[in-house]
Amino acid sequence: MENEAINLIAAGQELFKDFKEFITQLEAQFRDLSPKATTIGNSKTLQQGSSSVGEYILQFKAKASPTDLGDTVLIEYLKARLNPTLSKSIY
Repeated sequence: MENEAINLIAAGQELFKDFKEFITQLEAQFRDLSPKATTIGNSKTLQQGSSSVGEYILQFKAKASPTDLGDTVLIEYLKARLNPTLSKSIY
């Protein structure tokens, strides 16, 4: 793609018909090749930290909603990343 673009520019040709085509090409070059895997990774690594439980659950739901892992797996991810002090008081 890079050499093709350079050749077109050198020949005086336009790379894109319009801005919409530019955006389409840009998104195609930088899209997430595995959105499901990214979502799962984000769900597994999100931590409560100093957030309230309510804030943490909202963040978790936002990150986990595109997955189809099922409630049991998602609940385990959620519990595993609770603030350790809170987790100890629950269990």
